[in-house]
Amino acid sequence: MGESCKVNDFDECTVYGTCSQTCANHHGSYECSCVEGYLLQPDHKSCKAKNEPVDRPPILLIANSQNILATFLSGGPVPNITPTSTKQTTAMDFNYAEETVCWVHVGDSASQTILKCAKIPNLKGFTEEWSINISLILHRK
Repeated sequence: MGESCKVNDFDECTVYGTCSQTCANHHGSYECSCVEGYLLQPDHKSCKAKNEPVDRPPILLIANSQNILATFLSGGPVPNITPTSTKQTTAMDFNYAEETVCWVHVGDSASQTILKCAKIPNLKGFTEEWSINISLILHRK
C-alpha cells in the first residue's frame, strides 16, 4: 500500500516578537510586513517610521492611571483625539486594521475589572466605546 506523509505547519506568527507589526504565515515559513507609514528593516522583522508625510501618520498611544492620549512621534498632540478617561489602566493594545484600541480598566475592587475598547476611525477621536466585564477572582482547591 502507498503511504503518504503530511507535514504539519508551525505558525510562527503565534510566537510573540516574530514580527514587530504584521505577520503572514506561509506553509514552512512566514513573512513580516509593516503598516502604512513604516518601512521594513534589513532584519525583515522590525519596522521603522518613514520620514515622509502619509495619509495616516504614525502615532503613539500613551496610557496612565487617568487617561489614554495620542501623540505624534514628533511629540506633538494629535489634535482630533481628546484623551479618554480611564482608571488604573494595566494593559493596552491597538488593532491597526480595525482602528480599535482596547485596555484593561480596573475599578475600585478586583471584581470590577473591565476590558474596554473604542474605535479611533481616521484618528478622529475615540468612538463606539464598549465594555466586557472580566472576573479575576480565582478559586483555589
